[in-house]
Amino acid sequence: MLSRIIFAVVAVAAVAIWPRSRMSAAVALGAGLLSALVAGWGVAADTVRATGPMLAFLTVALTLAGLAERAGLARRAADGLASAGRGRTGRLYALVCLTSAGLTGLVSLDGSVVLMVPLVRALAQRCRIAQAPFFLGAVAVANAVSLAVPEGNPTNLVLMSRLGLSPGAFLGHLLLPGLCAAVLCALVPLRRLGRATYEIAADAPQRVHAPLLVPWRIGAQMAGLLASLDRLAPALSLHGGGLAALLAVAAGTAAAAAAANNLPVSASVAALATSGPGAYAALIGLSVGALATAHGSVATLIARDLAGDSRPWARTWAAPTVAAV
Repeated sequence: MLSRIIFAVVAVAAVAIWPRSRMSAAVALGAGLLSALVAGWGVAADTVRATGPMLAFLTVALTLAGLAERAGLARRAADGLASAGRGRTGRLYALVCLTSAGLTGLVSLDGSVVLMVPLVRALAQRCRIAQAPFFLGAVAVANAVSLAVPEGNPTNLVLMSRLGLSPGAFLGHLLLPGLCAAVLCALVPLRRLGRATYEIAADAPQRVHAPLLVPWRIGAQMAGLLASLDRLAPALSLHGGGLAALLAVAAGTAAAAAAANNLPVSASVAALATSGPGAYAALIGLSVGALATAHGSVATLIARDLAGDSRPWARTWAAPTVAAV
């Protein structure tokens, strides 16, 4: 057990310190393989089952997003939003957030991020506006809305399948909190925009970004984390319906997701939780923790890669994380 704990610490530290580095992927994957050898091939099989579909989905989604950008679809969508914004930056920002929320409900959090980042980039070029608030709002809103719908993100599906939660029960408990969190997350970057206006540039520069065809780095990071953390969760109870107990569950899962990514943490949480208030509190914590660090979720890793964002995460994302809480 001690050796597996060491491997888990190494994998988490590598992804946390260098979230966009290929070296972190190699270290995390190596630690995961060693952990799987120690624990048995059951861990390796679980990791392949969890990582394979995710890698396939991301490969298809990122490739289609890259092709759509090359074909000018993102630019045409940006032109439509720019016209609908009528020169008011606040109105344009609201349209971007609504688009992000709608896409999340249709194609999940990861799919929404893949589609929104090229759109926001094209919009910033077309309207000569700062990209950061729109990028921040789109990703934060998508993350919050993903909490409100059963298929919104992989962590929802993991917990629902493990605990036998029905879509109806899920919506009844989390639709309103998720939508409220989305509104609050959207309001935070809005303060940066004020009453600014914009003009649509007639000759916006053409920039074509090559698509990331196979996200091997992200897949390797997730595989390493899943293998390192699988069956390693402490025997802690997630039961209890009191406010203090639910807050403790949400805070604990948020901290774990922020440290080690919410996808592998969700698998560990599902093994501990039972259907009831504690499960919903854990889902809220997983969504909050996903925004707290650069590696908190697959979506944040994708978003930063596509946007080329290398700014310090705490300075950029602290406010939306607090709003989501």
